Amino acid sequence: MDATNLVIILLHPLAALTVIGWMIRQHRWRQRGLLLKGEKRKEAVQSHETDGERLYILAWLVVVAGFIANSLYRIRTENATLPGALMPSGAGGLHAGGGIIGLILVTILWRKGRQTRDLRNAGEPWAAEKQRHGRASDAIMILIGLHAFLGFLWLMQLLS
Repeated sequence: MDATNLVIILLHPLAALTVIGWMIRQHRWRQRGLLLKGEKRKEAVQSHETDGERLYILAWLVVVAGFIANSLYRIRTENATLPGALMPSGAGGLHAGGGIIGLILVTILWRKGRQTRDLRNAGEPWAAEKQRHGRASDAIMILIGLHAFLGFLWLMQLLS
């Protein structure tokens, strides 16, 4: 594999690892938040909400970057043409499908977080929505691990 193809194919996993690291930090909020009180907690909640908004956008960018990188790689190595190059084949299709499902789930998580914030700011009961947001986060973190593993296997297949 030439250097250009290697760079193209590694852009998505490197960006994804960065975003996954930030998501893990965001997920740990549940433990950190229990220790904070008063003004520090308010600031931490605001930071958590801001980071959630940024992570939502970054998740979309990482998935779109994955499709673009795969398309460029297939155009360069298989002489594929658009729009066919956008659709990954073989094991890559499973990983790409997981990325789309992941975006749907992250969108649900993001909406649950916003609903929690809106209920809290309106002075309405929000504990149940917060719990659903946390449970959705737990499930997504497990699925992210599985998705990353599938991506790793696919990357090893491409590199060999």
